[in-house]
Amino acid sequence: MAQVLYIDACGGLSGDMLAGAFLDLGWPLAQLQDLVQAMQLQGVGVSQTVERHMGVAAKRLQVEIRDDQPHRHLAQVLAVLQRLPKEVAEPARRVFERLAQAEARVHGISAEQVHFHEVGAADALVDVAAFCAGLAWLSSPRVVCSPLPLGRGFVDCAHGRLPLPAPAVLNLVEGLPVTSWPADEETVTPTGAALVSTLAAEFGAMPEMRIQHTGIGGGSRPSTAGPNIVRLLLGEDSQGHGHGEVVEIVCHLDDMSPEDLPMVIERLLAAGALDAAAAPLYMKKGRPGLMLMVVCAPERTDELAGLVLNQTSSLGVRLRRMDRRTLYREIISLDSPWGEVRVKRARAADPDGKKYWRFHPEADDVARISRETGLAPSEVRERLARLAEEK
Repeated sequence: MAQVLYIDACGGLSGDMLAGAFLDLGWPLAQLQDLVQAMQLQGVGVSQTVERHMGVAAKRLQVEIRDDQPHRHLAQVLAVLQRLPKEVAEPARRVFERLAQAEARVHGISAEQVHFHEVGAADALVDVAAFCAGLAWLSSPRVVCSPLPLGRGFVDCAHGRLPLPAPAVLNLVEGLPVTSWPADEETVTPTGAALVSTLAAEFGAMPEMRIQHTGIGGGSRPSTAGPNIVRLLLGEDSQGHGHGEVVEIVCHLDDMSPEDLPMVIERLLAAGALDAAAAPLYMKKGRPGLMLMVVCAPERTDELAGLVLNQTSSLGVRLRRMDRRTLYREIISLDSPWGEVRVKRARAADPDGKKYWRFHPEADDVARISRETGLAPSEVRERLARLAEEK
C-alpha cells in the first residue's frame, strides 16, 4: 500500500513542532542524536519535552545550545549538511536553498549573501535534519499539507521588529493555500514554511486514506485562539491504486558530453523528479544526439525545467501533461544473513484479479552483498526476494 503523511497545521507550524510530532509518531530520539553528532555541532544537545495546550499533550523537540554558536551563510550551512546521510542531506539542502532564496528577496541580495540568524543557527539545522530524517524513517511517504494558518501582528528578530506573517514566510507560501488565524501572533515560522513548501507534494484537504498512526507536536508559546499544535496523520492511500497527473519535460541534446548526463540525472532525481532517463537518437543533418526525459509532479515543473536548462546545453524544453497509473509499492527492511537489507515490494494482480506481491531488492544492497561474498548478483537478488516472500 502507498503511504500518505498528512500534515494538519491546525494550530501553527514550526520546525520544533514538526520534529516533536515525528517523535510522538514513534521516531526514535536516538536517531536524531546520532545526526547531531554527525553534523559536528559543538555545544548542541537534543531532548524531547511535553507541551500542554488547552488540555492537549504534545511533544516538542528541545534543542539545547551554548550561547557561542556561530551564525552561518548558505555555503556554511550546506557544508554542515554534507556530513549527513544522502537521504537526509539532499532534501535538507533543498529546504535551506529555498529558505535562502526567500530571505534574499526580503533583503534585496543574493542567496549566497544571506547571513542566517535565527534560521541559520544550530536549532534550525537540527529541526530541518529531524524532519528530513523522519520522512526517510517512514520510507518517503507522499506528503500532503493542510492550508497554513497565518497570524498577524509583529515579531522581534535579529533585524528588528517585523510584521507578521514574516516577510520570508510570505515569500515561501506564494501559491499555497492559507487561512487566517484569529489572533495577533506568529503561527508559521520561516523554517516550518520552508519545510512544507519544499517537501510537501500537495496542499489542501485531507486525502482519502486509512489512518494508521498519529503524532502531535506542540509549540512553546500558548495561544488564546486555539491549541498551538500540529498533527501528523500517517496512513494508506485507500484509492486502490496510485494515479494522478504528471508532467514530462523533454529536450534533445547534440552538443553535450554523454559522460556528464548521469550527473544531471542524479541531480534531477535529488531535486524531486519522479523519473529521469536518456535515450540515443539521430537529429537533423544526421547528427547523433540524446533525448533527455524527466517526469515530475505538476507543481515541480518550473523548478525542474529550470534545472534542465541550467545543467545541460539545451536552449529549450518541451512540456506535456499526462495521466499516470502506478502500483502500490513500499520499501521494507529485512534481516538477512548479510545484515539488514531493503526490498521494494509492489502490489499487483493477475488476469483473474487475484492480488500478489512483487519483490525487488534494492540494487545498492545487492551490490554490497555481492562484493562482500563473491556471489553473483542474480543469486543474491533471488535469495533476498525469497526471504521477502517468507516474511
